[in-house]
Amino acid sequence: MNSLAQGVRATDLKRTNERVVLDDVRVYGPTTAPEIAKRTGLSKPTVGSALRTLQGAGFVCEQGFKAGRSGQAPLLWSIDERAGLVLSIDVGTQWVRLGLRNLNGEPRGTFRARSESGSADDMLHALRDALSGLLAQASVAREAVAYAVMGSPGVVDPVSGRLQHASNLPGWDDKATLTALQDLFGPNFLIMKDVYLAALGEAEARNADGAKDFVLLSVGRGVGAAVVRDGQPLSGANGLAGEIAFLPLGVDPFSPNAPSLRGSLEEAASADAMLSYGEFDGVAELVRAAREGHPRATEALARESRLVAYALSPLILVADPPLVVLTGSVGLHGGPEFAQSVQHDLAEPAPGPDSSGGNQCSRGTRDASWSRDQGHRTGLGHDDDGPLIGLPQTSWQWP
Repeated sequence: MNSLAQGVRATDLKRTNERVVLDDVRVYGPTTAPEIAKRTGLSKPTVGSALRTLQGAGFVCEQGFKAGRSGQAPLLWSIDERAGLVLSIDVGTQWVRLGLRNLNGEPRGTFRARSESGSADDMLHALRDALSGLLAQASVAREAVAYAVMGSPGVVDPVSGRLQHASNLPGWDDKATLTALQDLFGPNFLIMKDVYLAALGEAEARNADGAKDFVLLSVGRGVGAAVVRDGQPLSGANGLAGEIAFLPLGVDPFSPNAPSLRGSLEEAASADAMLSYGEFDGVAELVRAAREGHPRATEALARESRLVAYALSPLILVADPPLVVLTGSVGLHGGPEFAQSVQHDLAEPAPGPDSSGGNQCSRGTRDASWSRDQGHRTGLGHDDDGPLIGLPQTSWQWP
């Protein structure tokens, strides 16, 4: 191994250790270096070096000595409150939602604003309004925000940071939009694919239970997935991992016709498609109507369950996760009953594209006439050999 490779790897390891120590202080602080070493498995010298580096960067600070011990009392370390605040930004097709927390994770305020049309210009206007409202609500200056992280629809290019495939937000992938976002939120601004950010939050919420491997499927106005391994979503080489909206559905995948900009699966399984089944104000109302026996709502929810099972089938076959988490407006409002329905549908023959090339979904799939691949059956959802289908343990709650 050459010296350059050794230096790069040593630097990466040092940064990883610092992140582990910072996370431990954030969760357990005030705490001591020996306690951190015991919990993390890092050596005491490594922990001590990481703490000094973090102190120099303004992330942690000394907070006296731990009392009640014989001999030399160890230093207590905690998050430095002067390190600043973290701004979380959730961009949807109709609303933008902002949350402010300190590095300990303690909330300082939330604010949301509506976009009139869903265009990039309207979204930027809504973000400016929401940021101003949030800072006023929390009584903090703009300079107090040290970091801003945005969860956005679409695919984030890992090199340029530009957004692609955000078809529900016209103009969102323009270079001028990225520049405007950077100007608004400052230099320490990170954009992440929204489903990856949701997966990170879910992984942290499940960390205590040791559930570090799962698949998260979000179905709302958009459809996306994240495969989480060891607590981290896998983004792939180009940030495209989990873009299941483009799974072929009801059409010949080799047809020369131009594919949908939105994606065949998303057009069929999104909340918009569900609501086209009747005069429902939203997914929550549709789910309530289905539980009360409304025939069109019942049909729409059953069809959605089959579509979600279809979306999960390739993810389960490739990743073989022990757990699938359903989120987004469909998963959250559908609740445990919808999760059980998806689990049941996964145990049925795997659904697939209509080999005749006809669009079954546009015809409503009223008779559930999914085509079978030469009669082969793929039961993926049996309780004894398939993943558990469940709901998220964390989600943003808004007034």
